[in-house]
Amino acid sequence: MDRRSFLKKTGQALAGLTLAKATRGWPAPAAPQRPDVVFLIIEGTPPWRLGTWGDKFCQTPNIDRLAAQSVRFDLAQCMAPPCNPARTSLLLGLRPETTKTFSNGTDWRKILPNQLTMPEHFRNNGYEAIKCGKIFHGRFETEASWDRVIRQSDGLPAPTHKRRELLGPDAENLRQLKSDKRAARQEGESTDFDEGGAGSAFLYGPSGLDDMEETDGMCAEQGVRVLGQKREKPLFLALGFSRPHLPFTCPDKYFALYPPEKMELPRVPPDTPKSGDQRRLTEQQWREAIAAFYACLTFVDAQIGRVLEALEKSGRADTAIVVFMADHGFMLGEHFQWRKGQFYDEGVTVPLVIKAPGVGKPGGVCKRPVEIVDVFPTLFDLCGIPEPPGIEAISMKPLLEQPDRPWKKGAITLRAGPEKRAIRTERYLYWEDKQQGEALFDLQTDPAENVSVIKDPKCKDTVAELHALLEGGWKACLPPA
Repeated sequence: MDRRSFLKKTGQALAGLTLAKATRGWPAPAAPQRPDVVFLIIEGTPPWRLGTWGDKFCQTPNIDRLAAQSVRFDLAQCMAPPCNPARTSLLLGLRPETTKTFSNGTDWRKILPNQLTMPEHFRNNGYEAIKCGKIFHGRFETEASWDRVIRQSDGLPAPTHKRRELLGPDAENLRQLKSDKRAARQEGESTDFDEGGAGSAFLYGPSGLDDMEETDGMCAEQGVRVLGQKREKPLFLALGFSRPHLPFTCPDKYFALYPPEKMELPRVPPDTPKSGDQRRLTEQQWREAIAAFYACLTFVDAQIGRVLEALEKSGRADTAIVVFMADHGFMLGEHFQWRKGQFYDEGVTVPLVIKAPGVGKPGGVCKRPVEIVDVFPTLFDLCGIPEPPGIEAISMKPLLEQPDRPWKKGAITLRAGPEKRAIRTERYLYWEDKQQGEALFDLQTDPAENVSVIKDPKCKDTVAELHALLEGGWKACLPPA
């Protein structure tokens, strides 16, 4: 009997055996259990502020330990700062050009009212989707997307300590604002005053609260409780931590780790124009603000540690997928800029760690440019769930398996609209801005991005190539088949 006849005959026999089992009531093979997914997201942080990425001051032992068990992405770019556009792209798998979301005030639900979200697709494929904390941005959270939405304070005791007044360039303004509001209430007038102007008030300092009295401590506790519960369905648990967002405040013990006088200030060319925040800060306040940012990172690291410990105790850590990331970057005086919204690496690059047991080797480091919109299909790929149609992203599972494989030609970021766009490659950062013009930075010779070489004749071909990629959009940057 030749090989083909043998295989055909064997296949017929196996098919008959399967049919016989079915007619005799034998149970069909069980579908493999899909892995739990624990999704941890913090507020604006560039990766280089964390210990695993080499920061010599910041203490983040729990995130560092998770990174050692995972694949770490060194060039993960957000699609559009600030929070709302970045998170909208991440959770819809769509680009800002499609969501038309470029600011924190845009309601993407009015633009795409029927768009499938990440938690909904998990639910549609047999998962129980639970969230606590900030996942979507603020008032654009979609409670209908989840099986269960837990408020941070649900079932927890009320704080017994009083929050302290904070420091910083807006401290006096805030005290005056509170005084004005008290006076207005006494006169029966409106107290609907603007507290943050164009952004959050620039405040920092120890809170005087305990970990469990802080919003992020409560969020971690809710995650610990969920992970301690038995369940029949696989779990998609999303926990959103609000630190280190302004105001930079957390319990006192974390501030004690970071004496301001030991903080190093970014080196900036003296002729660099200063932002409004930079002009308001004394050098001492600058050091205090950096120390406060680090304190908040160590505080949120401690909360993430509690969640990871609970996952270990649940007995499901060996199979669970864990994602840790931030939504966008944050400037701490680099280029004399603060906050978010800048195209520099500190403003756009985010920490991204993905632990996927059985996929790739723990401790892998990927230095290819990736885009956080790709987290959307990556999670479904890892869980064996078909990705929904129409998304504008690709799975990063091949990079988890082989972090140094060829990948995208670059990662594209937009801000304040499609007319302001940038592309980050492994070597270059190039941006086009109709108001501020073009800039090109060679990260190989100028890692601090201090000197634009846009006018260097030797870079003419590079500029043309990167401009063509921006014109071609995300599909022009896709990796080789």
